Amino acid sequence: MNIEFDHECSNYKGSSGNMESVGAFRIFERSVMKRELQYTEYYGDGDSKAFLKVKDIYGEDTVTKLECIGHVQKRVGSRLRKFFKKTKGLCGKGKLTDKFIDKLQNYYGIAIRSNVGSIEKMQSAVIAAFFHCCSSNRNLMHGQCPDGKGSWCRYKRALSDKKQYLEKSPGLPNSVMKVILSI
Repeated sequence: MNIEFDHECSNYKGSSGNMESVGAFRIFERSVMKRELQYTEYYGDGDSKAFLKVKDIYGEDTVTKLECIGHVQKRVGSRLRKFFKKTKGLCGKGKLTDKFIDKLQNYYGIAIRSNVGSIEKMQSAVIAAFFHCCSSNRNLMHGQCPDGKGSWCRYKRALSDKKQYLEKSPGLPNSVMKVILSI
């Protein structure tokens, strides 16, 4: 099978920071002429420059931006790391650590992925994950974790099996929790 397409390659001229925006615009622009289709969704990585170039390409607000869950998850960790490096008194043993941020970031991603399609459930799961990660043996905070044997929360699974659960995490002090929750 020999298929021929009219195609011209040309190099991009301009700043590297603008390359993604120009590329997205070109793809969306030629979609009608070359393929007789219009894109309705743009999957982005948080950088809105390219999306801003295409969101009104077929008319006002004709393209919707969708976020990559992995990038959203990564941004949470990045913001916490940046914040805790510049804020004294939040980091160290028994407080905010890279290990804790990794744990919170993973639970955050699970909460989002498990509740795609429902903002309310997603928000509830993110808050439950936050308190779950902050929990310690002295300060159990599993009240918002899902109940039952199928729960992702080991504490709630142990309760449903009528077993005792020993929390291994050192948790976080309330003062640090309040600061992180605002982020």
